[in-house]
Amino acid sequence: MDQPSRLLLLVDVAELGSFSEAAKRRELDRSVVSKHIARLEQELGVRLLNRSTRSLSLTQAGQAMVQQGRELRDWMYHTQALAENLQQLPSGRLKVSAPGILGRCLGFEAMRRFRQHYPDVQVDLQLEERRVDVIGEGYDLVLRVGDLKDSNLVASPLAPNHLLIGASPAFIERHGEPRDLATLARLPALTFSSQQFQLDYLPYLDDQGREQKLPLNSQVRTSEAEVIKRGVMEGMGIGVLPAFAMYNEVSDGRIVPLMTDLALPEFGVITLLYPHREMPLRTRRFIEILREMVGSPPQWEARIPGFAEMYGKGAGGVGLAS
Repeated sequence: MDQPSRLLLLVDVAELGSFSEAAKRRELDRSVVSKHIARLEQELGVRLLNRSTRSLSLTQAGQAMVQQGRELRDWMYHTQALAENLQQLPSGRLKVSAPGILGRCLGFEAMRRFRQHYPDVQVDLQLEERRVDVIGEGYDLVLRVGDLKDSNLVASPLAPNHLLIGASPAFIERHGEPRDLATLARLPALTFSSQQFQLDYLPYLDDQGREQKLPLNSQVRTSEAEVIKRGVMEGMGIGVLPAFAMYNEVSDGRIVPLMTDLALPEFGVITLLYPHREMPLRTRRFIEILREMVGSPPQWEARIPGFAEMYGKGAGGVGLAS
């Protein structure tokens, strides 16, 4: 490993906070990472890290070197992007991250189409709920839903994330169709729950257009939206589902939208995140395929009969009294 590579390794250690985490990212032994950082300190003639049995912290020199390392990382990214963009066809490896159900609904099909056009590009599609370190882990593109906290990334909206409230015909036959919020709140529900986020409520707009939260009678909690959808179809309860997760379940009658006169706000936006505006050709081509697939309005909403008029998107929904 040469000195620039050790400098990039120092950036990993600083951003991840430990030798162990940097070793996992690089697929190295912890001792190897420690030796390379010690070698870098010898080469530069300065101490870069304050080490203790429980923590690491950067010295003043270490902070300066980490900044240099980040600039080197950015320079390398731009150099590689420039080299690829001078070619007529994309090359290299495309690394993409997406939440599980979004990756299954969009990521796989986009990857399939992309590989048909550009078979020389290797695709690494990771489906994961955690917020990945886009720059540090070398991702070209990340799909996310909801609020964004990465101010150092470039964000581009892909599509709105509209919700629908659904139940199976068998469930409605047993419990009746809810006509007000109080009834809806009493029905058993399947809700989303993960380490990062819980959606055990229904966001809706009241008569004044203010966003409110209706607590749901959560009987099943899961980190997989696909499990919620299957549970709803099996009659286990109601579910609040993203429209992008729907295929033909509504059109063929397996899921019935409930309380469609209730106004629901957009639940965030499906967004594309990437490290720099000057992206490699492979990333640009993948994004073009994604946008063509999704369309405007999103093609998945067209699969839900009458969805453009549901939940306040048409002439204007109203909040229903409890």
